[in-house]
Amino acid sequence: MNTKSISLGRFNKTLLSVLLVCLLLYLGKPFLIPIAIAAFFAMLLFPMMQQLQRFNLKEATAALVSILILLVCLVALSTLVYYQVSILEDDLPRLEGKVEEKTKQLQWLLYETTDLSHAEQDQIIEEKKPDIAKAVFKSVRDFVLQGLFILLFVFIVLTYTFFFLIYQQRIQYFLVRLSLFDSRKHAMVILARITRIIHDYLKGTLTVISTLAIVYALGFWAIGIEHAILFAIITALLRVVPYFGSFLGIAFPIAFALLTKDSFWYPVLVLVFFMITQLLEANLLTPYITGSRVKLNPLATIMVILLGNLLWGVAGMILFVPLFASLKIIFDRIPRLSPYGFILGKDDVPADTKEHIIT
Repeated sequence: MNTKSISLGRFNKTLLSVLLVCLLLYLGKPFLIPIAIAAFFAMLLFPMMQQLQRFNLKEATAALVSILILLVCLVALSTLVYYQVSILEDDLPRLEGKVEEKTKQLQWLLYETTDLSHAEQDQIIEEKKPDIAKAVFKSVRDFVLQGLFILLFVFIVLTYTFFFLIYQQRIQYFLVRLSLFDSRKHAMVILARITRIIHDYLKGTLTVISTLAIVYALGFWAIGIEHAILFAIITALLRVVPYFGSFLGIAFPIAFALLTKDSFWYPVLVLVFFMITQLLEANLLTPYITGSRVKLNPLATIMVILLGNLLWGVAGMILFVPLFASLKIIFDRIPRLSPYGFILGKDDVPADTKEHIIT
């Protein structure tokens, strides 16, 4: 039998399976995204529900109380953000004056480089005002519609979370009866490990975000950036997307410092403070709190984030990292899939394999 044809056939089957899974994930994202978020919420809240059941609460009551605690935390965070945004709104007249001053400086720069006079630049701005007004109106309308959609989405996610908590034993028994592993005991151990890793990862991530929000707020306040709490919350929350989120979040306070401060040193100080915080967070805070529960190597993590963005957008960038961490646990326990678990993980290449590759 031709070994080459067997390898090629296996490769074609693997490639076709990957393409079909990606197609299903992309076409089914309106249905799958709330389920995935609810599943992660259920893993996060399950230990809390178990603690509440020790106070003689029924399973449904304990699940409902756990969800209400989560909802209170989300409402408190939303209220804090809304309060900070309202403070920023009250400061808009002063900010408009700063922006107008920066605009005049930009107009002078354009005049020096393009020979467009101030009158010609003002005429261009006047001609574009109707388009700007339409864009602002469309943005407000879209914001209202998105707000209603988000409320509906949150209701669906919390409903799914409630039923996942209630039926968690039934779901686990279903997964065990699929007989994907050698024995039911083996399957139960793997499911318990996945649940523990996802719970620790989510809990650790929330702890890191909360700590960073406090550190950013103190740092921005010390530098002299107005609305430090709002920018600290935004920068810390975007940390939920590994690698990319932090650098996107710091762009907001840097841009704000450029617009509102006369000295160029303010955005430079913000950037230096952010880089120092990133080094401390990457080397001390995250390893200590999360314990590197998600054992994906940086290359795999970046590729997973980009794949998540391609298939599910922003939700995929957040959800695919713990999702692939769960898949790695399964891959490591199935001999035929263990190479995929190895390429995703941080395990060292065996010494004998290195010598064989070199020779």
